[in-house]
Amino acid sequence: MVNMHAGVFMLLAPQVGGTLAAKKEPHPALEFVLGSLVDTNITEGVGNRVLEEHTTSWSLARALAVGCLSRLDPARRSVNIWDPTAGSGLAAGLLSKSLVEAGVGVSFRGQDMVPTTVEVCRRRLEALPDAEVAVANSLLCDEYPDFEADLVIVDPPWGMDWRQSERQVLARGEKGAFRFGLPQRSDSTWLFISLALEKLRAPGAGGGRVAALVHRAALSSDRAVAGVRAKILEADLLESVTRLPEALAPNTTIPLYLLTFANQKPSADRGRTIIADLQTEFTIGRRRRSIPLAAFHELESGLRTGKPGPRNRKINDRQFVRRDVDVARVTSGGHKISWRVRTYKDTPIDDQFLASRYGSESNVRAVEEPRVTIDLDPSPVFDDDSRELLKELEGRGWPARRVSSLLREEPVAVGRESEETRGADLFVPTTQAGEVSTNWPGTSPSGRIIALRFEDEAIDPVFLAAWLNSEQGESSRRRALESGASGTYVRAVRSDGRSFMRWADELIVPLPDRKTQLELATADEQLYSFQVELTRQRASIWSNPDAADEVVNRFSTAFDDSIESWLDQLPFPIASALWTAQTAASPGDQQRAYIQAWEAIVAFHATVLLSAIRSVPGDQHEVEAAIGRTLREQRLGIEHASFGMWLVIIDRTSKEFRRALKGNDLDEVARVRRAFGDLSASGIERLVSKELGHLFRSLATKRNRWHGHSGFTSDEAWRNQVASLISDLRDLRGVLGDVWAQFRLVRAGRSKRGRDGFVQAAELAVGTRTPFKIEDFRVGEQMYDGELYLLKDGAQSPLRLGSFVQLRAAPTGAQYTTYFYNRTEGADVRLVSYQYGSEDEMQTDIESFREEFGALAGD
Repeated sequence: MVNMHAGVFMLLAPQVGGTLAAKKEPHPALEFVLGSLVDTNITEGVGNRVLEEHTTSWSLARALAVGCLSRLDPARRSVNIWDPTAGSGLAAGLLSKSLVEAGVGVSFRGQDMVPTTVEVCRRRLEALPDAEVAVANSLLCDEYPDFEADLVIVDPPWGMDWRQSERQVLARGEKGAFRFGLPQRSDSTWLFISLALEKLRAPGAGGGRVAALVHRAALSSDRAVAGVRAKILEADLLESVTRLPEALAPNTTIPLYLLTFANQKPSADRGRTIIADLQTEFTIGRRRRSIPLAAFHELESGLRTGKPGPRNRKINDRQFVRRDVDVARVTSGGHKISWRVRTYKDTPIDDQFLASRYGSESNVRAVEEPRVTIDLDPSPVFDDDSRELLKELEGRGWPARRVSSLLREEPVAVGRESEETRGADLFVPTTQAGEVSTNWPGTSPSGRIIALRFEDEAIDPVFLAAWLNSEQGESSRRRALESGASGTYVRAVRSDGRSFMRWADELIVPLPDRKTQLELATADEQLYSFQVELTRQRASIWSNPDAADEVVNRFSTAFDDSIESWLDQLPFPIASALWTAQTAASPGDQQRAYIQAWEAIVAFHATVLLSAIRSVPGDQHEVEAAIGRTLREQRLGIEHASFGMWLVIIDRTSKEFRRALKGNDLDEVARVRRAFGDLSASGIERLVSKELGHLFRSLATKRNRWHGHSGFTSDEAWRNQVASLISDLRDLRGVLGDVWAQFRLVRAGRSKRGRDGFVQAAELAVGTRTPFKIEDFRVGEQMYDGELYLLKDGAQSPLRLGSFVQLRAAPTGAQYTTYFYNRTEGADVRLVSYQYGSEDEMQTDIESFREEFGALAGD
C-alpha cells in the first residue's frame, strides 16, 4: 500500500538530445519481426524438446520486440541489448536478428540461471558477432557491470520467490541497486524491472528503453510492490501498458501484460502513459493462442505515434490511482454489516461518493481512511459496463442502488430448504442459469443459490425479482458475478460472507418510488397469469376443437398492434419488407409478401452473423470453410442464395458463438462482444439462440410446403397462412426482445477525432420512414463513409455489415431501397428488393463480391 503525496506525480525536468524519440515511420527492423519467415530463421538448429521446455511463445517474443522497436530511432547504427532473464533466447534472437537485418550493429549481453537454457541461447545467437550469455542469477550479480543498454527485454519467471536470495539482494541494495525499493518476497518481477531500468544508458547519453512481460498481480497487488510501482511512476519512467490475451505462454494460461519504460520521454508525454488492449486480438491454432500480425501493427503504430485508436489511448498517470476502503452500516435490527469498496481512475471515496452510490439515507460510512494504491492494470479504464446500466436507469428517472445498501443481514448460500430459506426475501442463483425468485425452490440453477433478506420497506422483493429476470437485470447479474468473482483459473464467487458482500455491492438495481415498484410488480404478476391462462387455453382447443375460433378471437385483439409497433425498432431492410407485406392488397399478395419478408429477415440475420464471425481474428477461414463444405454436402452453394443456404450460415456461426459465450473464458466472451460491436452478452445470446434457429427452420418448412402446392388456394386459406406467418413474427419478437433497439443499423458519414476515439455522424437506418435521421455516435474505430454498420453508442469497433445486404438510392420512386444478394449470373451478381421501389432487381459486377464470397465459395 502506498500513501500518496504531492510529490508522487512531479514531472522530471525536460531532457534534451537523445535518440529514442517517436518517429513518423516504423523502424525497418519491424519488417523482420512481423514477417512470415521469422520462425525458420530463428529456430534453425534448435531441438523441439528444448523449445517446448525453455522458450516463450512467438507472440510474446514479438510483443517484446514491438515494445522495444516502436520508438527506437531508425537512424541509430548500433544498439546494445541486455536481457537479465534470457531463457533460451527466442525473444533476444528475434530482436537482435531483426536489427541486424535492418543494418544495425548489435551487441548483446544476457544472463540466466539454468546452464542448459544458456547453452540453447548461445546457439541461437551464435551468428551475432558480439554476443555473450552468462550462467548467473541476475538478482545476485551483474556479469557485465560496464555494459550500458539501449534496449532491455525482461521476461522473468512469473511469481518467482526471492526469499533464498534475500541476503544478497539486500546487500546489493545497500550498494545502490534496486533504488525503487523492494517488493514482497513472494514475487521478484519488479526486482528484474528495477535492474533493467538501472542498466539503461543515461538520458544525457541518449537514454534507453525497457520492454517487460508481467502478470496481473504484479500490476495490482497492494503489498510492498505497490511502493515500487509508485516510485517508478513518480520518476515518469512508465511509457505504456498493454493488456494481452490469456494463454499466450506455452505452459500457463496466466494473463500477461506488456509494459514499456523509457528514461527519456518526450516532453509531451510527461505524466502520461499509453494504454492498449489486445485482450480480444487472438487466433487459435493447434490448441494454442497467438496474436495476429495485424494487431501487432496496430499496437506498434499506437506506441510509436501516441495517437488514440480503437484499442489504445493515452491517459494521465493519475488514472492509475486506485482507492480501497472498508465501509459499514448498521441495519434496523442493530446488526453491523461491512464490505470493501474499490474505485479506479483516481475516483475519491468521500461522503459525496457514498451518497451517490448508496443514497443519502443509506447510513453507509467509511470506517477508515481510503488506502491509495498505484494499480497499473488498464482493464478498469477500458471495461466499465456499469456506466451503460446506470445511464439507462437514469434515463427512466430511477435511482440506482447497490444491493449491499438494502440488506438486513449478510447474504448466505443455501442448498436446501431450511430456517434460512424461510426467512429470506429473495433467492438469486450464482450462475446465469435459473431465475431469481421470491419463493424456494423457485430457482432451478445448476450452482449455488444466495438468499437475501432486505430491510423492511427498502425494496419490494416481487418487483426486484421481476427486474432481475429481465434482460437488463440479467446484465446486472452477469456484471456482478464477473466483478465479484475471484480466482486465476476458475473464476467464481467464493462462499464466505465477505465475498458475498462484494458480490452484493456490485449488483446494481433500480429503486423507483414505492408506488411504481408495486405497480410494476402487480403488472408482472398479471402478465404471468395471462401467460399461464394462454397456455391453458392453447391446450384446451385440442379437447374442444369447436371452440378454437372463440379462443383465438378472445386473445387476438391484445396482439393486433404488436408487429406494427415493432417496426420502428427494426433495421430498415427488415422493417420496409414487413411494411410491404402489411400493406399488400389481397390475401394472396399478402402471403407472398410475408414469405419474402421472412426471406429478408433470414438473409439479414445470416449476413449479421457472418459479418461478426469475419471480424473475429483468425476464425474466419476455418468457420467459412466448414460452412462451404456443409453447403456442398447439401447441394447448396453461395452461387445461388436460398433460404436453406442462409440457414446453414446461421446454424454454423450461431453454434460457434454459443460455444464461446458458454465457457468461463473471459477473453473469449470479450472477443465475441467486440465482434458484435460491444453488444451485451445477453443481446448476443438472443441473436445466436437455438430457439431462433428452430423458428427459422419451421418457417422454411412452411415456405416449402406452401410454395410446393400449385393448386387453387382460397382467400380463407391465404388468410390462415398470413395469420400463421404473423404469429411466427410474434415468436421472433419474443426471442429477440429489444436487441435491435440496442444494436442499431446506421450508414456512416463524416467523423472527427476526439481524445478517446471518434465522433461520427451516421444516418439511422431504422424503421420504415425515409429520409433517415442523422445522429452522432462515439466510436473507437472510424467507420467507412457510406458503409452500413451495426453499433451501439460508445462501441470500440462497430460491426460492418457485409455486402449481401445493401442500401441504395433507387433511380426513381423511393428514396432508399434495400437490395439482398440473390445469385451470380456469369460475370454479374443479381440483387433483389423486397420493398416498394421502382425496380425489384438490379445487377452489379461479380468482382465486387469476390471478397464477400470468401471461403464460402470453396476451392
